[in-house]
Amino acid sequence: MNSLKLLYIEDDKDIREIYLNLLQEHIGEIHCANDGEEGYTKYLEVKPDIILLDINMPKVDGLTLATKIREIDKNVKIIITTSHSEREKLLQAIELYLIKYILKPIEPDILKEALLKAIREIEEERGELFLLDKKTIWNLATQQLLEGNSEIKLTKNERRFLMLISSNPSKVYTFFEIFDYLSYDDFDKEYDANQIRALVKLVRKKVPKDAIINIYGEGYRFNPIKK
Repeated sequence: MNSLKLLYIEDDKDIREIYLNLLQEHIGEIHCANDGEEGYTKYLEVKPDIILLDINMPKVDGLTLATKIREIDKNVKIIITTSHSEREKLLQAIELYLIKYILKPIEPDILKEALLKAIREIEEERGELFLLDKKTIWNLATQQLLEGNSEIKLTKNERRFLMLISSNPSKVYTFFEIFDYLSYDDFDKEYDANQIRALVKLVRKKVPKDAIINIYGEGYRFNPIKK
């Protein structure tokens, strides 16, 4: 589970309850508000990473609230839901740089897709997500290697190795630096460069061909695709 915070602003408690389980599958901390006015107060208190809100709310409507938040926060990810596909409201919403504008009744798959898009954008901005080819991603925050929607299984040392070299992609890590990092909890282990070569060979079978660069006579460097 990630450490992201989401603020869900929806005046219909029944609708809120329906989607809370889905949100809790992907977000570590969720806060709720019943209307736009309470939503803005909660936003200032919580400083969420993602906001999910409805357009038609009492006191302050969703578009007015999103506009007010955008004036002071260009980074928070906003997903808007609405029961109406009004052209004027849609055009206004486009200017708010939304993750998604979702029509009600909300399809769970569409909400999930929007949520995952928001999470991915946040991880990219934080430098925690590395694209290795068109479909393979290394997520440093969750320590997961993903191919499409499937996770590629890693051993403990394979995961540690990727964590190390992705922590500073511009750095060449020597054999001894890699060994030292991998064996920090095993003081009796003797240094063996061949063990490092064998480990890297195994990792290379799981990642795209050029994701790890061998710098002759020095060590290895991480090589994600440049954004």
